[in-house]
Amino acid sequence: AVYGSDAISGVINFVMKKDFSGAEVNANYRINEAGDGGTFNGNLLLGGNFEDGRGNATVYFDYTKRNGILQSARDYSRQAQVDDGEGGLIAGGSGSIEGTRFAIGGVNRKFEPDGSFSAYSAATDAYNYAPSNYLQVPQERFLMSAQTHYDVSDALTVYAEGQFINNRVKNQLAPTPFTGSVSLDADSSFLSAGSRALLQGLDTDGDGFVTSTIYRRLSEVGNRVSSLDNTAYRTVLGAKGDIGGGWNYDAYYSYSRTKSIESQTGNVSRSRVLQALRTTYDTGGNLVCSDTSNGCVPLNIFGAGNISDAAAAFITIPVQNSSTISEQVASASISNRELFDLGAGPVGIVFGTEYRREQGSYNPDFSLSSGDVVGFNAGEGLGGGYNVKEVYTEVAVPLLADLPFVKKLEVNGAYRYSYYSTAAKSVNTYSGGAVWSLIDDIALRGQYSRAVRAPTVSDLFSGASQDFPAATDPCTTAVALTNTNLNASCLSNGVAASVIGTAYDGGSTQIQTVNGGNPALREETSDTYTAGIVLQPRFLPGFSFTADYYKIKIANYISTVGTTNLIRACYGDADNGYTPYDASYCGSLPRDANSFAITDAANTLANTGGVTTRGVDFEARYGLPLGFGAFGSDTSRLDLRFSGTRLIAFDYNPLAAIPDLTIDCAGKFGQTCGNPYAKWRLSTRATYSTGPMTVSVLYRHLSAVKDDDSATTYAVERIKAYDYFDLTAAFRIKDGFTW
Repeated sequence: AVYGSDAISGVINFVMKKDFSGAEVNANYRINEAGDGGTFNGNLLLGGNFEDGRGNATVYFDYTKRNGILQSARDYSRQAQVDDGEGGLIAGGSGSIEGTRFAIGGVNRKFEPDGSFSAYSAATDAYNYAPSNYLQVPQERFLMSAQTHYDVSDALTVYAEGQFINNRVKNQLAPTPFTGSVSLDADSSFLSAGSRALLQGLDTDGDGFVTSTIYRRLSEVGNRVSSLDNTAYRTVLGAKGDIGGGWNYDAYYSYSRTKSIESQTGNVSRSRVLQALRTTYDTGGNLVCSDTSNGCVPLNIFGAGNISDAAAAFITIPVQNSSTISEQVASASISNRELFDLGAGPVGIVFGTEYRREQGSYNPDFSLSSGDVVGFNAGEGLGGGYNVKEVYTEVAVPLLADLPFVKKLEVNGAYRYSYYSTAAKSVNTYSGGAVWSLIDDIALRGQYSRAVRAPTVSDLFSGASQDFPAATDPCTTAVALTNTNLNASCLSNGVAASVIGTAYDGGSTQIQTVNGGNPALREETSDTYTAGIVLQPRFLPGFSFTADYYKIKIANYISTVGTTNLIRACYGDADNGYTPYDASYCGSLPRDANSFAITDAANTLANTGGVTTRGVDFEARYGLPLGFGAFGSDTSRLDLRFSGTRLIAFDYNPLAAIPDLTIDCAGKFGQTCGNPYAKWRLSTRATYSTGPMTVSVLYRHLSAVKDDDSATTYAVERIKAYDYFDLTAAFRIKDGFTW
């Protein structure tokens, strides 16, 4: 209600230097204990006043360059590892190897460099993809910021801001693994006599080709490299001033835009691989492509290192994607900090209005959107936008003061009405709370807030993309024949009675799924309750303590449901006797009219599920002067700060229709919870300063977390508690220079 209807996660306030005069230079270089991955950062701040202090202009420059580290540089990361299924890790890799693994009739073999074949062993032949990947990606960033203001009169101050940033990051992966069913030329001159005999013996229809599933690491093409170039800028023009009677105004317009260009090299065209594998002989007895269009060159995948430079160039496909996000904001407000006084202090009030327009687009390379790039599913671009109009008010009212057990009692409130051009339409957010100071030493406080998060441009307008997640059609299982509820659901959703309980989908363990945005999305809603205490005892000057209990409930959570959960919602599961949890989800699972298989399951973003979290935030501070010092000073100071959070619960449910999916993620991590949610997060800092020297030590603690999937034993079932210590020191050599 205070910061805008999309501030569901809170906000960060930046305190800017508005009247800086002079110059300030900072530079640092960091390197790890292994001696690589160095990071340099330098910045320059310049500022000055003009017109006898009525105006000020400040400009800031910042440059960062970070070197990359490959996984090959560390013992713990240079070898790919896999879960052994018994709580440990073993050396592993990919079955897509440099020499080509090929499977025919359930038998796996590999090609040797001379075109011969041998038996494939996963234990010894798997490809180690780890060394080529980055452990730390390289980065180069340049930032510039400028701001100025000028007091024309007491009634008018004009101001302007501008920011520019360019950020470049490069990522690298091992060469492309090509997998799939292909036609192998049984008479290719790339093959040894033994390999030709093998394939010719498997050519049952005598057309000279054998259909095989191949797994080939295309190392001759080179590593896959993604270079991301982000450029963003923001401008602000505004005016503020005093309009009399204690009233002030502030109005501004801002425009921001981010342009991202991603260039990918090392990608491979699926269609060209298939074209280059289909070969024949010309009149001169030379092996050529059956289809010579586009300058096709025969592809020798029969053994590591056998793909020629010309063939590698033919199958390589450069990719460039671009995206743009822009925002316009026009805002105006009037405020009065001393509207009137009820006897306990001045009443403050704010009225305001705001208009925002969000635009976004994503333009994938045609080869990527068409699905021709190996390793990527087909996906559409993005384009769209929306606007929101808002009015709001805030008020703070001191009610009582200087009474027994009521040193001060103040209430506050805020309300914001937002109208979105999307399906969200009219949205109300509001907040109310109170602070009760019993005496100077003790205060109690409480607050309730209703907030929302409207769907983003990406949430609303992302194009459709294909995916093939692991999922099982329940109508193909034997249970569908014996369970009357499931059988009835299968029939009502178009499955013929004659095929229920059979593998009419070919025994597939994957279901083609469509992901993407959803223009019908509504806003997420959040209800936040907080209650706390503030202690500032007079008998211990310099000490303060705060503790706040919070409960946050988010509903209409914007996320994808997941294909498996769509199926559970439509058909039920064993836990509820296969009674549909919510039959409306069946419409997201269309079936092919001929095969009856689920196809194009609609796993688009939806308002589904929610999160409820509870916890306690606390902080203690104590600062005291000491009667001794050093470096020419006879005094010093010690400042102590202790803060932390106790996460009591973090209940997450991806699908409200199935309450049994709810999981408490407090103290857990894994497949459902994702990143670790430590129950305890503690931070302690002690700072000692005397004369020109300041020394500070920071201690941080994260409590242990465990895997959220109790049914499966993983290599990492528990992440132990972690403790971090950071020591910093600064010495002021002279005014204006600190080391």
